[in-house]
Amino acid sequence: MDKLILGLFSTLLFVLSIPGTIALRNVLVITLLITLLFSVFKNKDFNVFRANKEYRAILYFLVIFILFVGLHSYFISQNINWSLNEFRAHIVYPFIYFLIGILIAIHTKISKKLSKEVVITAVFFSIFAHILYIDLVALDKLIHDGEMIRRYGGLATSPVVPNYLTNILLAILIGEFVYRKRTDNKILIVSDGLLYFLFVLCIFSTFVEALRLGDMALVFLGISASILYLYDNKNFSKTNRRFTAFFIIFTLTIPLIYNISADPRWAKLIETVPLAIDSSNSQHWLDRSMPAPKTSSGYEVKGSNYERIAWAMKSLEIIYKNPLGIGYGRNSFGAALGNEYGSEYARTRTSHSSILDLTIGIGIFGTFLWLFVISKIASSGIKQYKRRYDFFSSFVLFLTLGFVGRSFVDANMRDHMFLEFMIIFGLALHFMFLERTNIETK
Repeated sequence: MDKLILGLFSTLLFVLSIPGTIALRNVLVITLLITLLFSVFKNKDFNVFRANKEYRAILYFLVIFILFVGLHSYFISQNINWSLNEFRAHIVYPFIYFLIGILIAIHTKISKKLSKEVVITAVFFSIFAHILYIDLVALDKLIHDGEMIRRYGGLATSPVVPNYLTNILLAILIGEFVYRKRTDNKILIVSDGLLYFLFVLCIFSTFVEALRLGDMALVFLGISASILYLYDNKNFSKTNRRFTAFFIIFTLTIPLIYNISADPRWAKLIETVPLAIDSSNSQHWLDRSMPAPKTSSGYEVKGSNYERIAWAMKSLEIIYKNPLGIGYGRNSFGAALGNEYGSEYARTRTSHSSILDLTIGIGIFGTFLWLFVISKIASSGIKQYKRRYDFFSSFVLFLTLGFVGRSFVDANMRDHMFLEFMIIFGLALHFMFLERTNIETK
């Protein structure tokens, strides 16, 4: 059963990011869920829930958030059928994936063969297969044609998808690096040399994916990791600690430095902001066939720089007019635009900010509830890290804050991106509280 569960889990993580695999995903999820439920309820090992009041509180508030979205979709939404379908696909399904992650962690504790080290290593390499493919294609292009591929998505249809995967992998690698430096223990079943080599390959993939927001997220990951490394660290000299912290931040800033030098959009960003904030000067942000506004220098403002800022400003205007929300949906921003402008084209749009889309959908209170859950998780991670510098407390922090932080500026709380986050998050969260239970019972 151990091999079956690990095989199903690894395969699911690998195919989640590949288009056209929905049927296979569903088969894997159903088979995995049934197998895990049989294993877990046969052994009935739920001590970690009984022993951790904080863990139960997080789960309670998460369930309250889900129920709130469901009730909002039924009683407040301006389009009940649409909201309920979106709720099922993008709230209920991710929660099932979250539960699967928890069940895998529970089964790992029950199993005599599986270990948390084996499971996390399987998570890493199941995802890393995508990044390795991107790197090999890019290196082949670089060697034979002498040029670097940019914005290449590998097996996915867009570079955005593997960029999320790269950031998850780097969160694992940096968490592992800090854990090894502070405790001389390890979770990933790889040598130190291979750990650094995998890190280089993941950094190289960010050059190929060329996502500005992903590169900026890595800078914050570097700062967070440095803080955790420096906190109450008496194992090394002050010079050694400062050098390592600087090394972490610098290496995770390299992708952003490269992006700034290679992407011409950065040069026009400051000039774009004033026109993008004043969305009334043009409706190019609504429909690209409309004339784009121009700066005083004659530069035509359009593309990602202009649109994202204009969409954000329009989203805030919609939220101000509808503080209770118009009904949950991935494209609640587009639904609001469709209502206002009568454009069917606009109904398919997203604000490219999951937090803004969420607030437009379920209102200010609903978004506050979601962020409250995240704050409880972050607080638990910080509290545990102070007790013991373990891998899972840092990984939960990196994973959660990285994903949620990016959701302010990117549409990631949807589709397989959200599913992938939730299953890994459920796994890591349970392992974190399992570590706490083990500490307290010793």
